[in-house]
Parts: sequence; C-alpha cells; structure tokens
Amino acid sequence: MSPVDTAGDSTLSIVLFLTVLALFAQVAVRLLRATDARRSFPWLAVVLGLAVGIPSLLQFAVPAVGDALRRNPRLIVHDGQWWRILTAVAAQDGGLIGAVFTLVVLIAVVAVAQWIWGWRMTLLLFFVPSIVLNLLAVFAWNAPGGGSSFATDGLLASLCGLALVSLRDTIGRLCAALVVTIGVVLVAADDAHGVAILLGALIGALLGLSRARFRRSPRSS
Repeated sequence: MSPVDTAGDSTLSIVLFLTVLALFAQVAVRLLRATDARRSFPWLAVVLGLAVGIPSLLQFAVPAVGDALRRNPRLIVHDGQWWRILTAVAAQDGGLIGAVFTLVVLIAVVAVAQWIWGWRMTLLLFFVPSIVLNLLAVFAWNAPGGGSSFATDGLLASLCGLALVSLRDTIGRLCAALVVTIGVVLVAADDAHGVAILLGALIGALLGLSRARFRRSPRSS
C-alpha cells in the first residue's frame, strides 16, 4: 500500500480541505470584484460537471464503470491502459455522499475559474494538475484510485496563486497564502492533494506575473 494518501479521506485531510474551501470563498469574491470581465453563463462548469459527474455517480450503481476508469498502476504500466491517467478524474474514491460533495465543489470552482481565467485556461489548469498527480500516483507512489479532487485542488489553488501576485486586498492575499500553507502541511502529512495545491498555486502565480508584465509594458514604453 502506498504511504502517500491519494484519497484524502483522513480526518486531518477533510478538516484542512474544508478550511481551504472557506479560504477560497474569500479569495474568489475578491478576485471577482477586482476583475471587470463580463459574467457569462459558466457553461464549462456544466460540461465538466456532467462529464465527470455522470460516470462518477453511475459507478455506484454499476461498479464496472469505476473499474474501467479508475487509476490502476499495474494495468497502466504492464497492459498499456494509459487512458486511465485521464479517466481517473471521473472515478471518485469514497462513498456516494463524498462524490456528490466533490462534484458540487468542482462545478463551483470551475465556474469561478472560467470567469477569471477564461474557458481555455480553465480547461488547461483543470487537467494539468490531474495528469501530473495521476502520473506521480502511478510511477512514484504506486497508488490505485481516482477522483476529481486533484484537478479541482489544482484549479482552485491556481486562483490563489493569481491572488497572491495580483490582489491588493490584504485579506484576499492572506487567505490565498493560507491555502498555500495548508498545501505545505498536506505535503508534510504525506497527502498528495498538497502537491496538487502547490503545483496549481505555482502555475497561477506565474501566469499572474506574466499577465501583469504584459499589461504594464505598453504603459512603460
């Protein structure tokens, strides 16, 4: 059994994740206030919610669905079933209640991200952490499983990284910094979700700095 927790179902992980959500709510409100982008219907949140949610919930009625999608290091490495690196996002670990909660969080985070990042960048920031973490789970941790939490945590943290380098609101930046701190705590506790948070925050901060430089350059010329 892998010493690294990829399910995130320990008491510590659950408490810290709920704390992250509360902090993210503060960050999201302040980011949305700081941007003047038009709030169009978050169709990507609906699409991803359905694409991930239908098989995630169907697996509880038809377990073969989850078995076909779930991350399985042996089948990936020895049988060439590489699609599981991608499809693991739609095979939730844990019970039905946890799966429903995870999907609600996914839809909310993707909606906010679409308003801030735009749909193309949101899609990229959703799948990159998921792919990276699932590859680590296979090759570094030898951990079977699945779920959308890697993707959601990475996307959520990317907005916190953006807030750290772009917000002037002290409370928003403090909340974003606390999310990153929790990521460090989770890594120290051998919870893989901490890696997703730190990866997402790093990417978000780098993108935020790039945006800032791009916007400043015409004015300074």
